[in-house]
Amino acid sequence: MKCKNCGTPGEGNYCSNCGQRTDTGKLSLPVVLQDLSSNIFQVERGFFYTVKSLFVRPGNMIHEYLEGKRKPYFRPFSYIIFFSTFYFLVTKIVGESTWLDDFLTGFSHGGSHSERATEIVSMLDWFAKNYAYTTLLLLPVFSVASRISFLKSGRNYAEHLVLNSYITGQQAIFYSFFVFLSYLVEFEYMEFFAFGLSMGYLWVIPYGYFIDFLRKEVAY
Repeated sequence: MKCKNCGTPGEGNYCSNCGQRTDTGKLSLPVVLQDLSSNIFQVERGFFYTVKSLFVRPGNMIHEYLEGKRKPYFRPFSYIIFFSTFYFLVTKIVGESTWLDDFLTGFSHGGSHSERATEIVSMLDWFAKNYAYTTLLLLPVFSVASRISFLKSGRNYAEHLVLNSYITGQQAIFYSFFVFLSYLVEFEYMEFFAFGLSMGYLWVIPYGYFIDFLRKEVAY
Protein backbone atom coordinates (compact mmCIF):
# COMPACT_ATOMS: atom_id res chain seq x y z
CA MET A 1 0.00 0.00 0.00
CA LYS A 2 1.36 3.42 -0.99
CA CYS A 3 0.94 6.52 1.15
CA LYS A 4 -1.30 9.04 -0.63
CA ASN A 5 0.68 11.91 0.82
CA CYS A 6 4.28 11.04 -0.09
CA GLY A 7 3.96 7.82 -2.13
CA THR A 8 6.07 5.70 0.22
CA PRO A 9 5.08 2.01 0.17
CA GLY A 10 4.58 0.29 3.50
CA GLU A 11 2.41 -1.63 5.94
CA GLY A 12 0.54 -0.57 9.05
CA ASN A 13 -1.85 2.25 9.88
CA TYR A 14 0.62 5.11 9.46
CA CYS A 15 3.24 5.97 6.84
CA SER A 16 6.77 5.39 8.12
CA ASN A 17 8.02 8.41 6.17
CA CYS A 18 5.51 11.25 6.70
CA GLY A 19 3.20 9.90 9.41
CA GLN A 20 -0.10 10.23 7.53
CA ARG A 21 -2.66 7.47 7.97
CA THR A 22 -2.37 4.87 5.23
CA ASP A 23 -6.14 4.27 5.09
CA THR A 24 -6.85 7.86 3.94
CA GLY A 25 -9.54 7.57 1.29
CA LYS A 26 -12.26 9.48 -0.49
CA LEU A 27 -14.00 12.04 1.68
CA SER A 28 -17.52 11.22 2.84
CA LEU A 29 -19.98 13.10 5.03
CA PRO A 30 -19.25 10.99 8.18
CA VAL A 31 -15.51 11.56 7.72
CA VAL A 32 -16.03 15.31 7.25
CA LEU A 33 -18.28 15.55 10.33
CA GLN A 34 -15.74 13.65 12.41
CA ASP A 35 -13.03 16.01 11.22
CA LEU A 36 -15.25 18.97 12.10
CA SER A 37 -15.86 17.78 15.65
CA SER A 38 -12.30 16.70 16.44
CA ASN A 39 -10.09 19.22 14.64
CA ILE A 40 -11.96 22.50 14.37
CA PHE A 41 -9.97 24.30 17.08
CA GLN A 42 -6.60 22.65 16.48
CA VAL A 43 -3.83 24.81 15.08
CA GLU A 44 -1.76 22.38 13.08
CA ARG A 45 1.31 22.52 10.87
CA GLY A 46 0.92 23.73 7.32
CA PHE A 47 -0.99 26.92 8.08
CA PHE A 48 1.13 29.36 6.05
CA TYR A 49 1.77 26.76 3.37
CA THR A 50 -1.99 26.34 2.94
CA VAL A 51 -2.57 30.11 2.72
CA LYS A 52 0.17 30.42 0.10
CA SER A 53 -1.08 27.42 -1.89
CA LEU A 54 -4.62 28.79 -2.00
CA PHE A 55 -3.28 32.01 -3.49
CA VAL A 56 -0.91 30.57 -6.10
CA ARG A 57 -2.38 27.14 -6.98
CA PRO A 58 -5.82 26.79 -5.37
CA GLY A 59 -7.24 24.12 -7.67
CA ASN A 60 -4.21 21.83 -7.43
CA MET A 61 -4.01 22.24 -3.68
CA ILE A 62 -7.65 21.30 -3.09
CA HIS A 63 -7.40 18.48 -5.62
CA GLU A 64 -4.44 17.05 -3.67
CA TYR A 65 -6.34 17.33 -0.40
CA LEU A 66 -9.40 15.55 -1.76
CA GLU A 67 -7.29 12.83 -3.34
CA GLY A 68 -5.65 12.02 0.00
CA LYS A 69 -2.59 14.25 0.29
CA ARG A 70 -3.67 15.95 3.52
CA LYS A 71 -0.66 15.94 5.81
CA PRO A 72 0.87 19.24 4.55
CA TYR A 73 -2.35 21.24 4.73
CA PHE A 74 -4.31 23.07 7.40
CA ARG A 75 -7.73 21.50 8.02
CA PRO A 76 -10.55 23.10 5.99
CA PHE A 77 -12.97 23.76 8.86
CA SER A 78 -10.22 25.13 11.09
CA TYR A 79 -9.28 27.35 8.15
CA ILE A 80 -12.72 28.89 7.67
CA ILE A 81 -13.24 29.38 11.42
CA PHE A 82 -9.83 31.00 11.88
CA PHE A 83 -10.17 33.52 9.06
CA SER A 84 -13.85 34.27 9.69
CA THR A 85 -12.93 35.06 13.30
CA PHE A 86 -9.94 37.09 12.13
CA TYR A 87 -12.15 39.12 9.78
CA PHE A 88 -14.68 39.75 12.56
CA LEU A 89 -11.94 40.92 14.96
CA VAL A 90 -10.39 43.22 12.34
CA THR A 91 -13.76 44.92 11.73
CA LYS A 92 -14.27 45.46 15.46
CA ILE A 93 -10.74 46.77 16.03
CA VAL A 94 -10.94 49.37 13.26
CA GLY A 95 -14.58 50.21 13.95
CA GLU A 96 -16.01 48.90 10.70
CA SER A 97 -19.02 46.63 10.24
CA THR A 98 -19.32 43.24 8.61
CA TRP A 99 -21.82 42.66 5.80
CA LEU A 100 -23.99 40.88 8.38
CA ASP A 101 -24.00 43.96 10.63
CA ASP A 102 -25.08 46.10 7.67
CA PHE A 103 -27.86 43.66 6.82
CA LEU A 104 -29.07 43.67 10.43
CA THR A 105 -29.10 47.47 10.52
CA GLY A 106 -31.07 47.69 7.29
CA PHE A 107 -33.57 45.06 8.43
CA SER A 108 -34.07 46.75 11.81
CA HIS A 109 -34.73 50.17 10.27
CA GLY A 110 -36.85 48.97 7.37
CA GLY A 111 -38.84 46.18 9.00
CA SER A 112 -41.97 46.23 11.11
CA HIS A 113 -41.99 46.30 14.91
CA SER A 114 -44.14 43.22 15.38
CA GLU A 115 -43.22 40.48 17.83
CA ARG A 116 -42.19 38.21 14.96
CA ALA A 117 -39.94 40.91 13.49
CA THR A 118 -38.35 41.46 16.90
CA GLU A 119 -37.58 37.75 17.16
CA ILE A 120 -35.96 37.80 13.71
CA VAL A 121 -33.85 40.84 14.64
CA SER A 122 -32.77 39.07 17.83
CA MET A 123 -31.75 36.00 15.83
CA LEU A 124 -29.86 38.10 13.26
CA ASP A 125 -28.14 39.93 16.10
CA TRP A 126 -26.84 36.59 17.41
CA PHE A 127 -25.59 35.72 13.93
CA ALA A 128 -23.83 39.09 13.65
CA LYS A 129 -22.15 38.69 17.04
CA ASN A 130 -21.07 35.14 16.24
CA TYR A 131 -19.82 35.74 12.73
CA ALA A 132 -17.45 32.76 12.55
CA TYR A 133 -20.18 30.32 13.56
CA THR A 134 -22.61 31.97 11.15
CA THR A 135 -20.15 31.43 8.31
CA LEU A 136 -19.87 27.79 9.30
CA LEU A 137 -23.66 27.42 9.45
CA LEU A 138 -24.01 28.90 5.95
CA LEU A 139 -21.37 26.56 4.57
CA PRO A 140 -23.82 23.67 3.92
CA VAL A 141 -26.02 26.06 1.90
CA PHE A 142 -23.09 27.18 -0.27
CA SER A 143 -22.09 23.55 -0.72
CA VAL A 144 -25.55 22.51 -1.88
CA ALA A 145 -25.43 25.29 -4.47
CA SER A 146 -21.99 24.30 -5.80
CA ARG A 147 -22.95 20.61 -5.75
CA ILE A 148 -25.97 21.37 -7.94
CA SER A 149 -23.98 23.72 -10.20
CA PHE A 150 -21.29 21.08 -10.83
CA LEU A 151 -23.42 17.96 -10.64
CA LYS A 152 -21.55 16.31 -13.51
CA SER A 153 -18.17 16.72 -11.81
CA GLY A 154 -18.62 13.52 -9.81
CA ARG A 155 -17.59 15.23 -6.56
CA ASN A 156 -19.77 14.37 -3.58
CA TYR A 157 -21.33 16.75 -1.06
CA ALA A 158 -18.58 16.26 1.52
CA GLU A 159 -15.97 17.29 -1.04
CA HIS A 160 -17.93 20.44 -1.81
CA LEU A 161 -17.97 21.25 1.92
CA VAL A 162 -14.18 21.13 1.90
CA LEU A 163 -13.98 23.17 -1.33
CA ASN A 164 -16.22 25.92 0.03
CA SER A 165 -14.45 25.97 3.40
CA TYR A 166 -11.19 26.86 1.73
CA ILE A 167 -12.78 29.37 -0.69
CA THR A 168 -14.74 31.15 2.06
CA GLY A 169 -11.70 31.27 4.33
CA GLN A 170 -9.65 32.78 1.53
CA GLN A 171 -12.33 35.38 0.81
CA ALA A 172 -12.21 36.39 4.49
CA ILE A 173 -8.52 37.21 3.98
CA PHE A 174 -9.45 39.60 1.15
CA TYR A 175 -12.15 41.26 3.26
CA SER A 176 -9.81 41.62 6.26
CA PHE A 177 -7.09 43.21 4.16
CA PHE A 178 -9.40 45.80 2.61
CA VAL A 179 -11.13 46.59 5.90
CA PHE A 180 -7.73 47.39 7.39
CA LEU A 181 -6.69 49.28 4.25
CA SER A 182 -9.86 51.39 4.37
CA TYR A 183 -8.94 52.30 7.94
CA LEU A 184 -5.56 53.61 6.75
CA VAL A 185 -6.61 55.12 3.41
CA GLU A 186 -9.86 56.99 2.80
CA PHE A 187 -11.50 55.51 -0.28
CA GLU A 188 -15.23 55.81 -0.92
CA TYR A 189 -15.61 52.61 -2.90
CA MET A 190 -13.27 50.39 -0.88
CA GLU A 191 -16.04 47.95 0.10
CA PHE A 192 -17.11 47.49 -3.51
CA PHE A 193 -13.50 46.96 -4.55
CA ALA A 194 -12.99 44.35 -1.82
CA PHE A 195 -16.20 42.58 -2.81
CA GLY A 196 -15.23 42.63 -6.48
CA LEU A 197 -11.78 41.22 -5.79
CA SER A 198 -13.14 38.42 -3.60
CA MET A 199 -15.67 37.56 -6.29
CA GLY A 200 -12.82 37.60 -8.76
CA TYR A 201 -11.11 34.96 -6.67
CA LEU A 202 -14.33 32.98 -6.59
CA TRP A 203 -15.05 33.21 -10.32
CA VAL A 204 -12.07 34.36 -12.42
CA ILE A 205 -9.35 32.24 -10.79
CA PRO A 206 -11.67 29.24 -10.44
CA TYR A 207 -12.20 29.19 -14.19
CA GLY A 208 -8.47 28.62 -14.47
CA TYR A 209 -8.23 26.22 -11.54
CA PHE A 210 -11.40 25.13 -9.74
CA ILE A 211 -13.47 24.30 -12.79
CA ASP A 212 -10.72 22.04 -14.09
CA PHE A 213 -10.39 20.58 -10.62
CA LEU A 214 -14.10 19.83 -10.43
CA ARG A 215 -13.93 18.14 -13.82
CA LYS A 216 -10.95 16.10 -12.64
CA GLU A 217 -8.78 17.57 -15.39
CA VAL A 218 -6.20 19.32 -13.24
CA ALA A 219 -2.80 19.24 -14.91
CA TYR A 220 0.28 18.91 -12.75
